Amino acid sequence: MAKKQQLVAVDQTPTELTTSKEEFNEILDKRIEIGEELYDRQITTQEAFQKNREDFSNWHDYNSEYLKHAFNKEYNEYKKRYDDAGSFFFGIIGGRNPSPAEELTKFKNKVNSKLDNLKKLRAKTDLLKSPIQEKSDVSEKSITLDKSQVFIVHGHDDEAKTKTARFIEKLGLKSIILHEQASGSRTVIEKIEAYSNVGFGIILYTNCDIGAKAEENPNYKSRARQNVVFEHGFLIGKIGRENVCALVKGEIETPNDISGVVYVKMDEDEAWHLKIAKELRNSGYEIDMNKL
Repeated sequence: MAKKQQLVAVDQTPTELTTSKEEFNEILDKRIEIGEELYDRQITTQEAFQKNREDFSNWHDYNSEYLKHAFNKEYNEYKKRYDDAGSFFFGIIGGRNPSPAEELTKFKNKVNSKLDNLKKLRAKTDLLKSPIQEKSDVSEKSITLDKSQVFIVHGHDDEAKTKTARFIEKLGLKSIILHEQASGSRTVIEKIEAYSNVGFGIILYTNCDIGAKAEENPNYKSRARQNVVFEHGFLIGKIGRENVCALVKGEIETPNDISGVVYVKMDEDEAWHLKIAKELRNSGYEIDMNKL
């Protein structure tokens, strides 16, 4: 009676990296560098040779284990090729034990074979498959800054807010005031992120709070709201320090740890109009000075 043939399941899953190609290359470069140092060592004593062999063993074991985990298949073809590289250099030569010089030559040849394998793998990394997106490809979403809008950050001074918004609209631009925009179930920070894709921001530092250092006789000073200071820093980080201007009304404490920040006095004779208009033009806005 004929025996039934057993069907052996063959894994048809393509071999893929479990890390990004960029990270894989970085690791291989380091392993190759260490291997080249092992190969280039000057061996003049048996003790030095033994130390080199121990270091090689540690280096080789790490490489083999790394190739095992760097792919979606533990016993993948790249690990197998690496493990097999240089294996034919060990053994008895012509039925006799090798001399120290021959043993060193064989050892060097084996190190070189492992190195050569890693270098060839490194050279074809671009051909390997990886589901991980490259760091260089994970760039921030391209944000188009709207040069027809100006984001206005304010505290509790409605008069200053209204004056600033009216001036911006006089220039033919749209003023973006956060609380006037639809929330759409978003948090405050999400609203700031959504509505701050503008080319310029004006931060109103107005007398809304008071504060002082925690000391025995505190010297209280007028301050802007904490949200104003926070949003000031946020806009600097998002659209650039050169595209953000702080408009200061009255005698008020301003952050002294932010260098290069533009502060403009909100004076009664409205000289600040010209200064803000110039800042807008410097940021790429088309401003008709005749509208001032």
